[in-house]
Amino acid sequence: MSDSAPRSTQVTLWSVLPVAAVFAAYSLLHVAVPGVNEPHYLCKAKATWDLGYCSDDFFLKSESAHSVFFFIVGYFTQNCSLENVAVAGRIISAMVLAWGWTALCAVFSLTRSGTVIAATLLAAISLTGNLSGEWILGGFESKVPAWGLGFTGMACWLNTGNRTAGRRSVATGLLLGLSTAAHPVVGAWLLIAISMSELAQLYFPLRQWANPGRPVRSTGFVVSSLFIMNGTALVAALPGLIPAIRMLAASDLSHWERATAHRIQVFVRLGHHLDPSQFPPAAWIHSAVLLTVIGCCSWHLHKTGMNPVLRRHLLLLTSAIVIAVAGLAVGFHKGQVLHLASWSWRAFLLKFYPFRLIDTLLPLTTSLTFTAIMADNMRVRTFGTGPLLRHIVPAVFVLGVLVASWRLRDDSPNSYRPHEYSTWIEACDWIRTETPKESLFVTPRESVAFKWHAQRAEFVCFKDCPQDNAGILKWWQRLRDLGRIQPVQLKQPLKASDLQRMQKHMQITHMITRDHVVTDQEPIYENTVWRIYDVELPSSRPPSNSTNDMFEPTDDVAK
Repeated sequence: MSDSAPRSTQVTLWSVLPVAAVFAAYSLLHVAVPGVNEPHYLCKAKATWDLGYCSDDFFLKSESAHSVFFFIVGYFTQNCSLENVAVAGRIISAMVLAWGWTALCAVFSLTRSGTVIAATLLAAISLTGNLSGEWILGGFESKVPAWGLGFTGMACWLNTGNRTAGRRSVATGLLLGLSTAAHPVVGAWLLIAISMSELAQLYFPLRQWANPGRPVRSTGFVVSSLFIMNGTALVAALPGLIPAIRMLAASDLSHWERATAHRIQVFVRLGHHLDPSQFPPAAWIHSAVLLTVIGCCSWHLHKTGMNPVLRRHLLLLTSAIVIAVAGLAVGFHKGQVLHLASWSWRAFLLKFYPFRLIDTLLPLTTSLTFTAIMADNMRVRTFGTGPLLRHIVPAVFVLGVLVASWRLRDDSPNSYRPHEYSTWIEACDWIRTETPKESLFVTPRESVAFKWHAQRAEFVCFKDCPQDNAGILKWWQRLRDLGRIQPVQLKQPLKASDLQRMQKHMQITHMITRDHVVTDQEPIYENTVWRIYDVELPSSRPPSNSTNDMFEPTDDVAK
């Protein structure tokens, strides 16, 4: 990577296709259909267009911040199976991601072979872990095309020169705005980090460091470029921002109820993504190793002549680190959350995923810088530009990573054993064909893809937590109500009267379980693991008054 001015981004279909093949192959080989989040996203997308689909499932009817994704993808779920939509979505989003990746590699002056190697290295790093559970290669959901659009916007920003600043500011803003419309968190953090990097260059030494050999841009020039970029991004993001802001600004709850919803979302349901105190030590070590590799590679490239593009990119990485450190300062705690000073506003800030950007930029930067060094060394020392460098070495590396991704594939999600998962699908298939479409099921806490396979509504699912505050509180209350009669930790038998209470106060029609046996009622379906019970309320006698107290809404959701 020589110390030269950035060149124009060169992206063609033929340069994108090999990278898209790597990304799509990794996704399909490493993550079985449906992936961990695909039932969550695609079932909700289907319900956006088909109001009769699992019509009594309250999660599918809840507000969401991904309206653009649900509207576009939901259209195709009406005539195609969810499995086909997931596979096609993975391939298409891999194309979008590959386009952005190729644009980034072009401004980093990587060759076509180097671009494929860097993409494969990104996939290899994805196999080793991350900090906060963020991934960009895997299933089909809104953040994958959002990252693809964001990468293309990053390439436009990195390649900005004085003569093209205005035009590229518009292009950068447009791409980051579309990324925000697809996924408000992904696009917004990229836009904020790029804006922080531009503002940092108002400090004269940083401006000289980031743009060596180029005329110094005035403060007014920088500010006007930022105004153009952010204004364009705001307009392009409106289709996705308006529903997200409306969801956040809903004011029909008290301050305490909103704070409680934030606490449940951040510290209970999504703590593995949002609460830095819950990140395992291995995740911190993994990120520290990546940061060390980036530092060593950057030092080497500095000694040999660092490309100005890399200098600007390191400013962006620094901005992401600053955001992550701020999230760490806000969220790190010991002991109970309610004993944390100002826990309510801390929970509110953490719900915007402050660690998501650094979780993506660390493997991205590692892949690009390490590939640049290896390509330079191989050209200079050994292979020249012959076929070994251009074809054989990349092919062997790609094949090795894809084989590793397939060998590490887990076909039984959510800690299911293979036999348990296969019999779960069998039970769901029976439910789909033998129970009324308007049925409402009680499912076990470890329920996975029930709406996907059975196409029936769930009373509550731990995985499917709504995003709006009212929905979060309702989800939490339903878990608590269900836990009173179907304890998670205890496996004591149930009685038919217990099921009747559930039908009376929750409108449940069926229950699928493996841990509980109803002592005086036969299941309507049973295999080697799962049992399905029909929940009926006898008309011969009304339920006793004691059952009413059992399911009265409680006011202690914050305890």
